[in-house]
Amino acid sequence: MIAQPTSSVRLIGALAITQTAGYGVLYYAFSVFIPPMSRDLHVGVAQLTGALTLAVLVSGMVAPAVGHWLDRHGGRVLMTAGSALGALSLLAWSQVTSLVQLYLVCGVLGVASAMVLYEAAFAVIVAWFDAARRARALLAVTVVAGFASSIFLPLTGLLVEVYGWRRALVALAAGYALVAVPLHWLAVRSRRAPVHVDRREIVGAALRERPFWLLVSAFLAQTGALAVMGVLLVTYLIVLGHPPVFAASVAGLLGVLSVTGRLVTTGLQARWPVALITAAMFALQGLAAVLLPLVGRSTAGAVG
Repeated sequence: MIAQPTSSVRLIGALAITQTAGYGVLYYAFSVFIPPMSRDLHVGVAQLTGALTLAVLVSGMVAPAVGHWLDRHGGRVLMTAGSALGALSLLAWSQVTSLVQLYLVCGVLGVASAMVLYEAAFAVIVAWFDAARRARALLAVTVVAGFASSIFLPLTGLLVEVYGWRRALVALAAGYALVAVPLHWLAVRSRRAPVHVDRREIVGAALRERPFWLLVSAFLAQTGALAVMGVLLVTYLIVLGHPPVFAASVAGLLGVLSVTGRLVTTGLQARWPVALITAAMFALQGLAAVLLPLVGRSTAGAVG
């Protein structure tokens, strides 16, 4: 499908904003709420992070149904409804008084996440743009959305410190609804590119290849480790003795440098093999995780 320039710019801009807000509110903010929720609900950190794990699992489980809808109907209705559902989930989260209620809310949050975050947005972009412009559109959205943690971790930390975690959730819910619902409705169109390939054949061929399973294993391990760091980093920095707002601000640096990393690795691909660049990035992340408990008690060490 050939996209019109004005509509294309509008779509990219809208998705860049909604992905930034979506990841910031529906995912990254959770890490800031762990310490106050643990005190108020009288539950441990492991139990609370289990709720976010449930949200991710539910998101993965409903992803095929979401993908099927996007293939047949496009993203306008789905992403608009997902935005509203996400905002309502945040409001319900602000009222939980038990761990069971939190798990139920996070289950709904997982459904909303599948409807509005990267996977859905990327499907919309792939359907809207031709092959020549698709990569640039994806890069533009991910570069902007990479700042989600940099914006929303310190912002959420400040809201929690000033208003408490329940009112902070209400504020985030209202802000997300006001931004994401109208943008998804106005900018995303229910259009899709015609499919001329046998997807089952492509998937079947990949499943029979050894490199595919090596990549799956590597990225599963890396994504799991990165998720643990992203969710628990704020709590861990507080345990190391840092103030909550500082901890949230330092964790927000992950977003700034992830954007930097995307731009740098894109440039490096013109000189070095992608596999070598990826392996080097994985090694660097592993080294940072090892150094954190050793040097993280100091301000410079935590930032580094």
